[in-house]
Amino acid sequence: MTAPTAHVVAPDATIRAEVLAALRQAGITSVPEPDGSPDTVIVTAVATVSEALVACPPQPRSAPQGTLVIADRFSPADVVRVLRSGTLVMLRFADATPSRLAAALQAARDGEVRLPHEVLVGVLGGAGTPDPAGTSRAAGRSPLTPRQTRVLALMAEGQDNAMIARSLLCSNHTVKNVIYDMMARLQVRNRAHAVACGVEAGLI
Repeated sequence: MTAPTAHVVAPDATIRAEVLAALRQAGITSVPEPDGSPDTVIVTAVATVSEALVACPPQPRSAPQGTLVIADRFSPADVVRVLRSGTLVMLRFADATPSRLAAALQAARDGEVRLPHEVLVGVLGGAGTPDPAGTSRAAGRSPLTPRQTRVLALMAEGQDNAMIARSLLCSNHTVKNVIYDMMARLQVRNRAHAVACGVEAGLI
């Protein structure tokens, strides 16, 4: 598979230079403008995650590119807003080593979910501000079973099927069946969409 490339958006010139340097160390090619390629990830580097909503360029609905937010401060409410906007991978500046940056870019390009552990705990702990519209949409769906909710939370932590099976002491086949039924209930396309929908609707 082709390695991802990156387009860096950073209002602060010093932050931009640091991110570009880390990308070079990771062997990641940066492009000066978004090129529409599915392999190009938009990297938004800001002080607070809320700034990413302003700094990140709008994505075309027909062919959205992967997005990665790098920030110092993550308020749960703003994390939920960023997740709703379609960005499913976030990284702390303190954790943005070349190897972790490369892994985060890969995850963003592939549509995976990856959040710092403490950020995820804050969101799943209910510290975010729920969206009344999202809550009403959730109320109109069939509620998830406790096991489906647990699997969805583990998916949000970035666990694959094998890891979820070990956590729940069940087989991979059981996990696949739970995920299949959960996605049907949520009417979602894939794992990333399921997590974003779950966060938006207050299911996790």
